[in-house]
Amino acid sequence: MTLETPTAGPPLRIAFVSDALVPFSSGGAERRVHELAIRLARRHDVHVVSWGFWGPEPTTARDGMTFHGVGRPRPFYGADGRRTLREAVEFAARLPIVLGRLDVDVVDVSATPYLPLYGAWLGTRRSGTPIVATWHEFWGEHWREYLPHRRLVGRAARAGESWARSLADLRVAVSPFTAARMGRGRHRAANAIVGNGVDAASMGRVRPDAERSDIIFVGRLIDEKRIHLLLGAVAALVGPFPAIRCLIVGDGPEHKHLASLAKELGLDGHVDFLGRVEDERLPALLRGSKVFVLPSAREGYAITVVEAMACGLAPVVARSPLSAAPDLIDDGVDGVISEPTVPGFAAAIGELLGDPGRRRRMATAARRSASKHDWAERAVAMERIYREAIAARPAGSRSRAARFVADDARPEVAAATAGEPPW
Repeated sequence: MTLETPTAGPPLRIAFVSDALVPFSSGGAERRVHELAIRLARRHDVHVVSWGFWGPEPTTARDGMTFHGVGRPRPFYGADGRRTLREAVEFAARLPIVLGRLDVDVVDVSATPYLPLYGAWLGTRRSGTPIVATWHEFWGEHWREYLPHRRLVGRAARAGESWARSLADLRVAVSPFTAARMGRGRHRAANAIVGNGVDAASMGRVRPDAERSDIIFVGRLIDEKRIHLLLGAVAALVGPFPAIRCLIVGDGPEHKHLASLAKELGLDGHVDFLGRVEDERLPALLRGSKVFVLPSAREGYAITVVEAMACGLAPVVARSPLSAAPDLIDDGVDGVISEPTVPGFAAAIGELLGDPGRRRRMATAARRSASKHDWAERAVAMERIYREAIAARPAGSRSRAARFVADDARPEVAAATAGEPPW
């Protein structure tokens, strides 16, 4: 199903809430908002609430959408490379005022980090606007590992995350993995699973970049990505593959440390750190490589894996109890799931580089798998969820447009409007 076969009903006024925004950052959460919003804006009135990355103006319009700023952007990461509590708290605290001024039918809040859910809940109490929370990750007990020396903060963070689930009318998980971690129960479980997507057709048509490589990694350079395992694997493969070349795309607090490690391992001429590249160039870099590698210990979905598959790469991903990435792969068919060790990665990568026939077969299977993750279908699925959230609200708490949506769901109204366009 695509946007050419939309759901029945009038156009909606939809607000997305995300503290990160494309093209100013390129993580999975903000890319999901961008891809869904730009498609839904073809038939709906779409608003995006974020930091004012575009400048001092409170609002701006682009790509058929209206963007609302809550203030000057704050740094996401501290000196230790971790997300700062201050940014999330300030963003959440500013949301009620901005959302309170918006007349929308539904609010989709990116619940990673989860604190904006609290701000969105406060900002929609007066209007009664339903909230759909999109959970990219759910940490639970992982808070103890993340903050081992700050037990009280870790307990508070875990409790806050747990309670945040109850603030949304409907909860969407981006993967079965995240849904399982959210738990069960009326106010805990995910109501639906709608994964991230990829524009497989357009990515498959991109010409390979002039910057060719054997191995490519794409992501933020932070400790959880475990890029040191990749560097160790490349060092182990220099012997059998003397001309091996690895590209590391992305930036982050671990950059200097990883560059020093590469030098210590004697990888000059074998590993290049490209930093962050334009989103438009990323598919070309993927197309110009042979193997995509993701050693990450923690992933709520791993959108880069699907993008690599769409570009015809067989991905090698690390097995981890905190990562959904392995769930995207049929091990040995369209990719390889590796043990999170240097020997494990070296063996998996070496087998693919040394067997072009197997790599080509996997690449074909990877493209087929990627084609199942279509953004247009995701947009239709989310539209249905928005309408469900709106219809479930008591009539007295709905806006006029929201009541039309609920009325449209009644059998007699649906029969009378059958065949009519949804706007």
